[in-house]
Amino acid sequence: MGEGYERLWAWFGLSRASWLTMPRVLMHQMPDDWQERMAKLCEEWDETWDSSEMPNPIVNAQSDGKFAKWPKWLLNYRHPDKEQIGKLRKEQE
Repeated sequence: MGEGYERLWAWFGLSRASWLTMPRVLMHQMPDDWQERMAKLCEEWDETWDSSEMPNPIVNAQSDGKFAKWPKWLLNYRHPDKEQIGKLRKEQE
């Protein structure tokens, strides 16, 4: 397989994840060039796959192995809570 295949496989690591799920509110806090690249990838995905017959996924939150509620600030992409989002941001090297 190619380098891209290997990098994507490595990104998922040893998890058993079958899906990639990212919070919209955090994606919109990424730099504009990142958002542009992500939008192009999503458009390319839509051009490649007809997912109209697939069931819609539902994402649940878990904490300590139990179902939990999502923090409201994480769901509110229209009015992002910059303070809460800032707490998640890793220090850049």
